[in-house]
This record gives sequence, structure tokens and C-alpha cells, in this order.
Amino acid sequence: MDSDQAIISGCFGGLRLQSLFKRRSKQTVRPVPAALERNVSQPAPSMKAEKDERDFLSPSRDFSFGSPSDWWLPDESVLPPYTAGTSEGALAAEKTIESSLDELEPELRKLSMKIHAWKAEFSHGTGGKGQMDALPGIGHACGHNLIASSGCGIAVALKAALENHDIPGKIVLLGTPAEEVGGGKIILLERGGYDEMDFCVMSHPGPGPPHSFDAGNSTAVQTFKVEYLGKSAHAGASPWEGVNALDAAFMAYSGLSVLRQQMKPTYRSHGIVNGRDWISNVIPDNASLRWQVRAPSRAELIILVERVRNCFEAAALATGCTVQIDQDPPYYDVKQNPVLGQLVLSLSIDSMRYQSCYHAIPTTAKIFSEIVQTQYGHSVYTYGSSASTDFGNVSYNLPALHPMYSIPTEPNGGNHTPAFAKAAKSKEAHAATMISTRALARTALRFLENDQLFGEMKGAFESSRQLAF
Repeated sequence: MDSDQAIISGCFGGLRLQSLFKRRSKQTVRPVPAALERNVSQPAPSMKAEKDERDFLSPSRDFSFGSPSDWWLPDESVLPPYTAGTSEGALAAEKTIESSLDELEPELRKLSMKIHAWKAEFSHGTGGKGQMDALPGIGHACGHNLIASSGCGIAVALKAALENHDIPGKIVLLGTPAEEVGGGKIILLERGGYDEMDFCVMSHPGPGPPHSFDAGNSTAVQTFKVEYLGKSAHAGASPWEGVNALDAAFMAYSGLSVLRQQMKPTYRSHGIVNGRDWISNVIPDNASLRWQVRAPSRAELIILVERVRNCFEAAALATGCTVQIDQDPPYYDVKQNPVLGQLVLSLSIDSMRYQSCYHAIPTTAKIFSEIVQTQYGHSVYTYGSSASTDFGNVSYNLPALHPMYSIPTEPNGGNHTPAFAKAAKSKEAHAATMISTRALARTALRFLENDQLFGEMKGAFESSRQLAF
């Protein structure tokens, strides 16, 4: 096999697809703020060993956008055209992308019905380079099968464009672990997996208005695991000899509930209480909470996390329990690069009212939105999503684009439901995915070819990073 082309079977269990492209510079991973540093705890010497159990609590729940009354329903399904009405001014290489995807479409449909993990690389010439990272789905109830086929389509179409038009570049698909649980991309960032990448694109399906995209942001989330340890005693004979860990958990729960009154409308706080071997006539010596808090941005999340930790620690102090507070890697909000993708539209009053529950209207931008609207006739919104993803952390370290696109599903059939799993297998969902694939491939190509656009993209990222940090 040619040294510039290699296909390596994936060794990671992946959960979604993303695309990274490299041209020039090396990115520096920003340190996690102390407030968001994981496994920050107050030691509890008497802590019992925890069972080695997989926790399937997912920070990524719902990638819907727009009002549910506007969702694309199955009985409204009309297949969008696979091929764009390509304008005369389109790049010749973009026409190659279109024709390549026309040929690939049946195979990509088959691919989307399977679960995948892999690594693949392609290089052409020297000079500017591009890299794309691919993470396959763990089941279809979040549409990761569609994301997997889209990533493959982007890579193969770009490969054809680079070869046929002698454009220097490098494309890489990489299976990576644990988006739903564990923050796989965060670990890869820390270990240099994204070093020297210049920009990164992927897309994600969800409910939304028919034939539309959303280029808004997502929310930042911090997940806690809190365990209180007390002392058991007979609840009827000598309760004063006990230290009630369940009381501590419920005092923390009450404190968090009271905190909601002083939280902004865009913040979220939610979780559950668990325990081991509880019976009604014994003072519980253990109790735990699994808790999540969300905010529109990383900066706001840092402040909220400190207030939440105070609730956990105060409950331990009031009850005499010991407490251990562990924090999972925080998922940051997705910062859509304004040059790569977003476009502010004229929104109706109702749309703006709905949007205000999530995010402010993002900064004006151009390329992806222009391609989607002018070449494919799709709408682009900026509602944003209340969901969270570790792709947000990637977007804080290099220019990134993570649009959502709509597929038809039943009412109340959003991501992570059986109805959405059914929707993700439909022909209409595949057709919508092909539009996203074409638009992302053409977007990436323009930035690989055009130094001015590339510079604008990097400049916008540096400006936003200065504000974020």
C-alpha cells in the first residue's frame, strides 16, 4: 500500500464522527480551570471501595432545534435532491465532490445501517494539509450511523477532488472513544491527538423544521459524582449513635433546589440520589448523588460549578458526614467558527422567543450557510441546542463547525428515543445526511484552497479564544 494512503482497522469504540483538517499551525490545548478539574475531592478516609460499574449517564441528550410544532414529521417527508443545482461559478473541484458522492450514495446508505470504527489516511502532494477525525455511533438512537456514513462520504469525495485537481492536502478519518460517556475527545486533546490540526467539521442529526440546518451553539455541562459516608445505627433503638448519609444527600438536594431560584433561565441543574443496602430501620451510612449542571458557556459554567460544590460541602458539614466530590471532564459549549459556518437570519418573533431560552444569536458568518442555502435550498437557523458534547472542547482548541440538521421523526421522538432510532434508518434521513455531507465537503475544500478564507477563519478563532479565556 502506498505510504500516503493507509487503512488501519479501528481499535477504539467510537461514538460519533468529526472531521479535522490540517494546513499549517500547531494548536495548544488550554488547561482545564481549577473549578472544572475532574476528580476534585475532599478526602474521605473511610470511603468504601466503589464497584466497577459502567455509568451510562449521558450528557448528550437532545439535538433538536426549533419549536416542536415545526418539527419535520414522517408524513411530511419529501426526499430532498441528492445533487445540488451547482452554479456556474462553483469551483470545478466542488463539482468533483458532487459527482463522487452521486456514485457513492448507495454504498453510504448501506454503511449507515451498520456500526463502525476505523482509521484511514490520504495525502496528496506537499504543502497545505487537511485532517479529518471520524467517530462512529454506538447504536442508532442518536443518529450516529448517519454521522459515520457522512464522514466517509466527506473523506472520499475530498480525496477525489484533491487528486483530480492537484490540490495538496491530507485527510484522516479516526475512530475515537466515548463521546456519550467519558469525554473521549477530551482525552485525545490532552494526549496530543489534535496537535497540528487546523480546523475540524462534523454534523449531527436531530428533530427540526423540514430540510433545515442549525448552526447555533450547544451548552456546557459539568457532571458530578458525590458520595456521603456516615455511620449506621438502629433507627428505633439508638438513632443518635448514627450519622445519616441520606440526610446529607437530601440536604444537598434541597440546597440545589433552592439555588435554582437564583440561577439564570439558561442554566440547568438536575440529577438523582442513590444508595446501597438501605433498609427503613437502619440509619443509612452511605448515599450518593449523580448530578449535572449546564450553562450556555464555559465561563458561566465555572461560576455555577463553584456554587453547586458549596451545596454539596455544606450538607456534609451540617450532618457530620464525610464527602467525596468527583467531577467528570467538563464538556464545553460548541463554539461555531463564524467564518466556517454561521449566518444570522431574519427570525420571526416566535422563533426569537424560543431561541432566547438557549443562546443569543451568533456572530454573522458565511461559507457553510451560503453553500447550504444557495446550492441546496435548505434553511439555516441559529436556535442552538440544550444538548452537550465533547466536541465543544475541540472547538475551544481549534476552528470548528458542528451544524445540526433535521431528519423526520415522530412527535416527542427526539434523540435517544426508539422513535429516533427508527427515524435514523429512513431514506429521508439518509437523503438529509447526503446534503450535509456535500455541504461540509465543499466547505472544507474552500478553506483548503483559499488562503484568504483560511486566514479569516484562523483570525476569527483567535479573537473568540481571547474572549473565552
